[in-house]
Amino acid sequence: MASTDINSIQEFLQASDSQYKFIDMGRGLRELSASQLSDIEAQRSPAPYPRQQCMWLGCIFWNAQLAQQQYIWFIKLPLDERGLLNLAARNLFLEKVVEALGTQLQHTAQQQGQLGDNPYTFVPSQQQRADFNAKAKTLLGQAPSEGFNAVCDHLQSPQHQDWQLLSVQGVADYVARLSDPMLAATLQQQWPQLAANLQIAILNSMEHYHINKPLAVMVKQHYKQADVAANTAHISASIRALSQAPTSIASSVVEGLLQRPYLSEDVLILLAARHMGMISSVALACAFLEHCALHEDDLFNGLFADMVQLPQCRIYFLQAIQSPSLSQLCRNKIIALQQHNHTKPAQ
Repeated sequence: MASTDINSIQEFLQASDSQYKFIDMGRGLRELSASQLSDIEAQRSPAPYPRQQCMWLGCIFWNAQLAQQQYIWFIKLPLDERGLLNLAARNLFLEKVVEALGTQLQHTAQQQGQLGDNPYTFVPSQQQRADFNAKAKTLLGQAPSEGFNAVCDHLQSPQHQDWQLLSVQGVADYVARLSDPMLAATLQQQWPQLAANLQIAILNSMEHYHINKPLAVMVKQHYKQADVAANTAHISASIRALSQAPTSIASSVVEGLLQRPYLSEDVLILLAARHMGMISSVALACAFLEHCALHEDDLFNGLFADMVQLPQCRIYFLQAIQSPSLSQLCRNKIIALQQHNHTKPAQ
């Protein structure tokens, strides 16, 4: 098969008789269906969770007739100002894939699905990789790592076991299985007894999953306690953990934050990165911009550019900059941003 016959990532995988799953890694981990990726690759839809003007994609694929082993690609593809896929970059990625592997994807020990010198791949952090592996195993119906059982044992009697012996992968695997009512109930019951750093590790992995209401209430309570104690690490981890919580709980936290007189840069960046879907009105977009205006121009400009690329809230921010309710400070920031964009040389 000629490489010119291949016009999408899925076409390449199908041509090699591979089965596959996709995980969007832009702003947390979320499964991306084959039809969603088809729409993105055809520019019918923007990337749903862009970060740094790129789509970050984890691809798991395997050929059951050749081997039982799965292979993973971590792909980073640039987007245009509307959040649509840069097709020239996608095509170059595919050319590099064919150059490195051929079109048959023969899974030899030497290749191992590796892409060679490809400019559109990335290396996840240890935490990202652990969370990705945990989510992938649940999607594929595979058993968790050996560390999972150690976490289960620890949560049964946290006072008698050293949490520092637990693996990052084991914690990620436990969180990936919190849809199991028994695991969720154990976590809720033992939560106050857990070491602070273990709580943070669990909260950080929670951001990749739809957590049920009782767990979300537990996290919200933890957030309130951390807020009173001004514990920034626990505040941030709690906000992250509510990324895919029931809307009523996540929105109450986000709206409560936006009603405050001042938010730190870290909190604003976290809201933009993980709770963009909660900024679901012009009024909330205005409140967010007002907070950004209290900081340096670089933060204001960067977060505005970020939010208008997100399909979940783009329209609200475009309308917000026209709102007569904005303060003069915020208006000045918007004028400066528009002038900067007007004078910026063409790329």
